[in-house]
Amino acid sequence: MDTSETIKTDPAICVFCGSSFGNHPAYRDAARAIGAGIAKMGYSLVFGGGGLGLMGDVGKAVLEGGREIQGIMPAFLQALEPGISPQEKLIITPHMQERKTLMLQLSDAFIVLPGGLGTFDEFFEVATEAQLGVHTKPIIVVNVQGYFDALDALLHATIDAGFARETILKLYYLADGAEAALEILEGALNAPTRS
Repeated sequence: MDTSETIKTDPAICVFCGSSFGNHPAYRDAARAIGAGIAKMGYSLVFGGGGLGLMGDVGKAVLEGGREIQGIMPAFLQALEPGISPQEKLIITPHMQERKTLMLQLSDAFIVLPGGLGTFDEFFEVATEAQLGVHTKPIIVVNVQGYFDALDALLHATIDAGFARETILKLYYLADGAEAALEILEGALNAPTRS
């Protein structure tokens, strides 16, 4: 029997968030708290690979906590987004789609912090794949300063309009801040199965 297939490594947490800081200091505070919390729990980070914005803050906080970070970046962004440190492992992909595919494959859970179109794209990608049964990994949306109220309202409106069932609301957790998100993460990863 090949025992290498049965060895479970520490969970890898994928964080989706902005490559800018946004206009409220609470966004940066949440990003740093999420990174520090991931490291404190003994988990590693999978993220977009750049050192800019909230993405950079999360990565730096995980590194400062002594845990590994795995960046995944499409080639065209490599010149635009500097890395964090020589300790960062970096995978370069040809396109954005391959980046998202690898993020899904390498991660055990997803945390979504405030960000722009790329962050929403990543959220909808993993939520859609969860809806289709491709994975059952937890998706935790960190609602900093009510940033994701509109997203939650949009998904409720989608149900009201008859384009989705109420089960889509079980695809993600809406956490009221970083501390709540980390508690949900720990509970979800330690639960026997997710219903």
